Amino acid sequence: MTLTRGEGGNRVQRYRCGVYWLGSVLAVWLSVAAVVPAAAQTPAAPKREVKPARADLTRDVGTLLEGYRALNTTLAEMREQMDTLQRGMSGTQDEIRESRDLLQALLAEVKEMREEVRGLYVESSGLKGDIAQLGEKVEGLGGNLGSFRLNSGILLAVVLVLQLTLVALTFRGRGQ
Repeated sequence: MTLTRGEGGNRVQRYRCGVYWLGSVLAVWLSVAAVVPAAAQTPAAPKREVKPARADLTRDVGTLLEGYRALNTTLAEMREQMDTLQRGMSGTQDEIRESRDLLQALLAEVKEMREEVRGLYVESSGLKGDIAQLGEKVEGLGGNLGSFRLNSGILLAVVLVLQLTLVALTFRGRGQ
């Protein structure tokens, strides 16, 4: 199975080619390693002894082929695991994008709330100033009201004295 470029193809293909190449080099090396020591041990071996060397070589090649098949099986399993991992990673990336979008929306909402709180703070500060000014006016009005009471009391006393004087003069003028 080959992957397209959008699925991470080039790196995976290069990795697979490298693994196949490594397996091929390993197979050649093992076959040469099996043949060279056998040839070095028998300088002039009779023909009958060649058959056991061929049997050993055949056995070694069979072992090598089994190892190569096991390696291919392992590689296939690793490919499946990598594909599963890639699918899982793409799902995780989608979840991360959704979380990031949600976080950005929440941050924007928090900024709006912060601006609203700042506006409310400015309004409350203005109201505090208005209340302080109104308190000063009420205190001034209380002082003015106290002075008005005094002045009106004095005026009322003067009017009463004048009326009493007028009544007394009126009775005195009739009594004569």
